[in-house]
Amino acid sequence: MSSVFGESGYATLPDGRRLHHVSQGVSQGEGRPVVVLESGLGASRVEWGLVMPLVAERTRVVAYDRAGFGRSDRDAHRRDLERMVEDLGHLLDALGEERYILAGHSLGGPIIRSYAAANPGRVAGLVLIDQAVEDLDFYYWRSVRAMTMAVQSVTIGLARLGVKVVPAELRRILALFPREMRREALAEMTGVAELRTTRAEYAALADGLARLRDSGAALPPVPVTAISGALSPSKVERRFRPALVAAHRKLVEAQPLGRHVLAERSGHMVPQDEPGLVAEEILKLVG
Repeated sequence: MSSVFGESGYATLPDGRRLHHVSQGVSQGEGRPVVVLESGLGASRVEWGLVMPLVAERTRVVAYDRAGFGRSDRDAHRRDLERMVEDLGHLLDALGEERYILAGHSLGGPIIRSYAAANPGRVAGLVLIDQAVEDLDFYYWRSVRAMTMAVQSVTIGLARLGVKVVPAELRRILALFPREMRREALAEMTGVAELRTTRAEYAALADGLARLRDSGAALPPVPVTAISGALSPSKVERRFRPALVAAHRKLVEAQPLGRHVLAERSGHMVPQDEPGLVAEEILKLVG
């Protein structure tokens, strides 16, 4: 089944599930190191539609649908951080490269950091794009978690009745994509299965971040770039944005090859608002 986001393929996991991925750029064996993109919470390969063609000018780049999203199989297991890291590892094994540059947005940041800490020899560099940070209190606020889960439940209920709810921010982001990408993305992002998977990822988020915070796992001594959105378009975001940016800066300052970059024209959705900046920082590590 073809995809406008790249050459479509599947990786079969040890338990029989299949993860769908798309690739662009130089053919396998020539474009190295291969770049693998890890999406944020509730997002699939479509998040990277504007970034992939820019990275593909220099090397092979792969984006994938986590279990339960897009064209990947669902997962009966709890969708916690450890499970997502495990799935990423199986995908990288199936792609067949020795080392990768990993780039992750939002929740994708903790996923690729956890993988790198456990598999230092497989990672050539990391790009963390407005990533979730485990020492930020916002992610543990019970009031925010309860409200978010309630909204997600209502949205799922409406979707089961055939009413598709497309949030304003999602509509804004999709408007940045070419029409054919927008059509494919909408067909997959508003289904009941995808919404349930988003809720499952969110339900396990705080516990996973707490375990990451308490683990003290060290990153390998490879280049690590953190990109932070500089804008705060909402009242809630204005409350935690300074602390989030400070946490990003603190993390990379502790790395021997760490680098912090501000995305001056972006809030949280840097891959869509400034895809050129994201691609540029990824390609610096490729070079």
